[in-house]
Amino acid sequence: MTASDRDHASLRFGWTLLFVGALAGTALELAHAFKLAAYLDDPLTRLLLTLAHAHAVGLALVVLAHAHVGPDPRPSTGRLLRLGALLLPLGFALGAIAHPESDPSIGIVLAPVGALLVLVALGRLALASWRAR
Repeated sequence: MTASDRDHASLRFGWTLLFVGALAGTALELAHAFKLAAYLDDPLTRLLLTLAHAHAVGLALVVLAHAHVGPDPRPSTGRLLRLGALLLPLGFALGAIAHPESDPSIGIVLAPVGALLVLVALGRLALASWRAR
């Protein structure tokens, strides 16, 4: 995969994740507007879905910025960033589905895995920026 292909993959992924995150935010606002009890009466569901929306939008912007910055220090950095940006909000969203009374469901395990992948990718990018001329 060439650098151009990696940039295109990050652009495609970033714009798609930004759309999905914004769509999720709109759906949450509609749930408020229509007073949906399944959403409003469950504070844990509200929190997890809000975290999923916010992380999707924020990480989409990070992926888009990465696509425009330039070459990766390593080809796998972009893949790590994209995978982490997918798993982190997905973990929050899945944690909200059919959860027990006070704990997220098992899907929440994807969130820390995604966070770790994002941190590794960001660490690589930060280190590369210090080494660049």
